[in-house]
Amino acid sequence: MLQLCTSQQINTTPYTFRATGTRVYTIEEVLYYAYHNWRDLHGELSSAKLVAWVKSIGHPAISAKITAIAKFEPLSRQVMAFLSIIEYFDAKELSRIESELKSWEHRVEWERLKDRADHLVSRNDPARAISLYDRALKYEENPLLHNNAAIAHMKLGNHREAMALLAKAHTRTPENTAILHNYAEAAILASQYETAAKLLHKAETTPGEPSITPIPNPTSYLRGLMSYQQADYPTAETWFQKAKSENHLRAAHMLAKTYIKLHQHDKALAVLPPTDHEKRAEIYAAQGHAHSHKAISHMKEAIAQNPENANLWTKLARLYRQDYDNPRANEAIQNALPSQTSAALLENARIKKGLGRMREYQAGLSEVVKRLKEGYRVGE
Repeated sequence: MLQLCTSQQINTTPYTFRATGTRVYTIEEVLYYAYHNWRDLHGELSSAKLVAWVKSIGHPAISAKITAIAKFEPLSRQVMAFLSIIEYFDAKELSRIESELKSWEHRVEWERLKDRADHLVSRNDPARAISLYDRALKYEENPLLHNNAAIAHMKLGNHREAMALLAKAHTRTPENTAILHNYAEAAILASQYETAAKLLHKAETTPGEPSITPIPNPTSYLRGLMSYQQADYPTAETWFQKAKSENHLRAAHMLAKTYIKLHQHDKALAVLPPTDHEKRAEIYAAQGHAHSHKAISHMKEAIAQNPENANLWTKLARLYRQDYDNPRANEAIQNALPSQTSAALLENARIKKGLGRMREYQAGLSEVVKRLKEGYRVGE
């Protein structure tokens, strides 16, 4: 005998899905639609409207099952429970959709973690960002994650770790010249100059992927950086001047640092924009004690632009200490201590020494040494 559907007669009152306006008349049609359009149904699989409609067409037991799945998390569990409210799909079909659901959820999760980590990097908090990137990479070995995690490591000075991540990213997307340039930069900062030269050559000869918003070619900047790292400052100056003419964002900063190495402080100040108070403070500080008041003034301006930046507060405290104003240095460092960075803790210890508080100095120094040992053990 032929088996009848759960909806044994044609229902004349349709249910309309919000996302697409599709109308269905039977439970089987609802399940078929949900199977093929589950991405559009978040929040609708157990809606009061759907529950009421199922009950109205004579299926109170099924409507009760649908109500029960509302509390199911994650979404994959809710969808699988919904698709199993009657025996409509076979095991092979359910297995396929479950695999698709989990793959989608993993993508959503790693993208969520990446967004949070990217935000932390933009807020100059790369250490916390790295832990989020690591969690995201457990869901997906993605070149974007490898690249961004490498940038966070570079900000912390972990250049070999950055190289390892960028090598993976490059293997997966060999035509991505942006990743190639980042890889070359990590190699330069890790003093792997032969590797860096090969990567730069490859970047120059790789067509690359088309970009909707082209960015300045960083080759001149990276060649300048390589010369700077090798203490060839005249050559670095030439490359950074070229990079600056090509509108590379970091060229002016590095050109200023190069001029400092060449003891040409006026030129260093001239290439920086007036609003770059942090770098101006560093240039005045490099000129010695006679210019410390200007260095402090500019660092305060930098903090006014970004008052939550612990790194800036640490630098201000250092400038006060170097100006023999330990009480003000102590006031400044208190704003950096909540970050618990090694730089802030070390500066705090030095300030305590300047204040003659030797026990606090020794305790602070011990904490820094302890962190260094822990970092070494975990490969930081």
